[in-house]
Amino acid sequence: MRVLTAHRGKASALWCGLAVLALSASCSRDPDIVERAVVVYSPRQCPVAQSEAYSVIYAAGDFEPSIDRPPTAGAFLNEVGRAMTGLPKETRSLVVDVSQRDFDWRGVADIPSSGPINVLVWRGGESCRLTRDVERRSEVALGVVGRHFIVAGGRSLSGSQVPHTYVGDLSTGAIERLEFGLNTRRSNPTITAFRAPSDVEGPSPALVAGGHDPESGIGDVPHRAIATAEVYVPRIGAPSDVGDFERGRIELSEPRTRHAAVVLATGETLLVGGRGPAGPLRSMEIVDPTTRRARTAGVALLNVARENPTVLRLANGEILVAGGLDAGKNEVPTLEWFAPDASRATKRPVDLVTGRERAFVALEAGGAIAVIRPESGLSDFKTVWVISADGTLEPGLPIDPAALEAVRLFPGAEGAPALWTGRRWMRWSPWFGGFEPMAVAPDPVKDPAAGPRLDVIASGDSGLALWLDDRDDAGFNVTGFRFATRTRFGAVPKPLLVGGTDQLAPDRLAGIPGSSIRFEPARGLVLGAGASAFLTDVTFADFELQVDVTAAAPSIVLRSDRGAELEVGGASCAFAQAAKQTLDVRRRGPRVTVSVDGAPERSCPTELETGARVTLGLRGAQGVSVSAARNLRVTRR
Repeated sequence: MRVLTAHRGKASALWCGLAVLALSASCSRDPDIVERAVVVYSPRQCPVAQSEAYSVIYAAGDFEPSIDRPPTAGAFLNEVGRAMTGLPKETRSLVVDVSQRDFDWRGVADIPSSGPINVLVWRGGESCRLTRDVERRSEVALGVVGRHFIVAGGRSLSGSQVPHTYVGDLSTGAIERLEFGLNTRRSNPTITAFRAPSDVEGPSPALVAGGHDPESGIGDVPHRAIATAEVYVPRIGAPSDVGDFERGRIELSEPRTRHAAVVLATGETLLVGGRGPAGPLRSMEIVDPTTRRARTAGVALLNVARENPTVLRLANGEILVAGGLDAGKNEVPTLEWFAPDASRATKRPVDLVTGRERAFVALEAGGAIAVIRPESGLSDFKTVWVISADGTLEPGLPIDPAALEAVRLFPGAEGAPALWTGRRWMRWSPWFGGFEPMAVAPDPVKDPAAGPRLDVIASGDSGLALWLDDRDDAGFNVTGFRFATRTRFGAVPKPLLVGGTDQLAPDRLAGIPGSSIRFEPARGLVLGAGASAFLTDVTFADFELQVDVTAAAPSIVLRSDRGAELEVGGASCAFAQAAKQTLDVRRRGPRVTVSVDGAPERSCPTELETGARVTLGLRGAQGVSVSAARNLRVTRR
C-alpha cells in the first residue's frame, strides 16, 4: 500500500489528506491500484498549520507488524502529492499523530468500506470546541451513534424559538442543523444507536425516545411524559452523510421521561425506568430496530421504581441499573443486575451509599466503577467504589470529598475511565485501585472550558470525552478532550505478564492486601477463583495465544462482542485444565483448538459465532486456591 498526500478543506475544520493506494491481490508486475483519500481535520479553535506540521500515520489490522517494515507512513503536510510507502493493504484502522513545534494532535479512525477515510485530530492536553454553535437550552440530550453525535430536544432558554436538532461528524468536526429534526417537541429524551448487529456498514441510525413536553410542568403541574420514539436515518452521500428523522413514530408501551437507555447485544434499545403520569416507573421496555416496535413481553421489572437512573451494558452483556430518584426525590441506593436480554434479574440487588451526585461507568474487563460526591461535611466519606464482575462492592482509594466539585465520568481506554472533578482531570489506575491526576490535561486556570460544567456529556470513543459547553450569548458548543488514542486492531506487545500487568485490566479491585488478583514477579498474574484480567482495547479475529503456567492453569476466556464467553479451561472446553507448563490456544474462524504442555492440538467442543470478534482474558479456575500464569504472547493471524 502506498500513500499520497492531497489537500482538502472544510468549513468546520482545516485541512488536508492522504490518498491511500492499495495494491490488488493480483500477482502481475503492474497490479491494479485503488485510491482512498485519507483526509485529516482539526478543529478551528485548535488548528494545525499545514505549512509547518509533520504527520505520522500508524496502520493497524488483523496482521502482525513487521519489525523491518513497521506499518507507518509520514510526511510534512505541505508536501501535497508526494508518494509514501508503508501501509499494508490489510489496514483496518489508522492512528494519526501530527506534530507542530511544541504541540501535537492525535486522532483515530476505522477504515470504511468505501469513500474517503476522514480523521479528526484533537490537540493534546487541551479541550477544543467544534465550530458551530447550537442554541442554548435546558433539558437537552447529547448522544453518540457510531461516528456521529446528535444534539436534540430541550427547551429554549431564550423562549424565542423551538430548538433545532443538530448532527455532528466525529471524523471531520462538521456539525449540520437538520432541516426538519424531531417531529415531536421533547425534553430529556434518550439517544441511542438503532440498528441490527448484522447492519454494520455505513453510519448508524439513531433512536430518540420518550421525554416530556417542554411546555408542560409549569408550577405545580407535572411534566407530560411522551409515549413515542423517533428514528433518525443518515443519508449516504449528503454532506457528512447527515440525514433527518423519519416522519413516522414508534409507539412506546407507556409514557416515560427522565429515563435511561442502553443498546443491547441484539441491537435493540432497552428503555429503563423514568417518570410516567403516576410517578417513577418500575417498567422497562425494548424497542426493536428491525420491526420498529416496542415490547414489554419477556422484559423484567425493576425491583425499585426510579427516575433519572443510570443503565450500563457490562462487558459480559449483563445490564446494570443504578442510581436515580424515588417518588420522594430521594436517591435510590439499590443496584440491580439483569440478563443480557433484560428478561430476568441475575443477581440479588445490593445497596450502595448515596450522595449529592453519583456517576457510574462500565469497566472494560467486567464490572463497573462508581464515583460519589457526598453531602458537605463528610471528610471520611468513601467516594470511589468498584462494583466487581460478580456483584461485590469494594471501596477504592477515595478522592478527597473537598476536591469533588462535580462528577463527570467517561469510559476510558486501557481500562482507565476518565473523571472530571470540577477542578482537574483524573484517570482510574486499575492496578492501583484509585484515581490519579492526568499528567497532560486541560488546565482550568488557563481554560474556563477545561471540563464539563453541565451534566450533558457523552463518550465519543474510549479516548474522547465530549460535552456541551455553555457560552452564554454565544450558545452551546460541542467540546471535546482526547486523552487516549487506541484502536481495537492495535498490536499486542510480546511478551506480557513478565515485568508487570501492562495492557491488561482486572474485573475487580486490585492492588490492595487480600485482593483475589495480583502480580508476582516469579509467578506472574495470580488469580483467585473467578477473578479475571483482560487485554484492553483490542479485539481479535484469528489469533494464537501462548502462556506459561506457574500454578494451577487459568482459563483463557474468549468473550465475543455480544458478551458471550467461551472459557477454555472451563466447562465448555475442560481438558485445558490439565496444563502444567504451557497452554496454547488457537482460533481459526469458529474453531478453537488447544495444546496442553506441547501435546497435539484438540478442538473445543463449542465453536464461536462465525465472524465474531473476541476479547481475550485470563480467569482463575474453579476448585483451586489460585491460578497463575506469566509470559503471555498473543499473535494476530
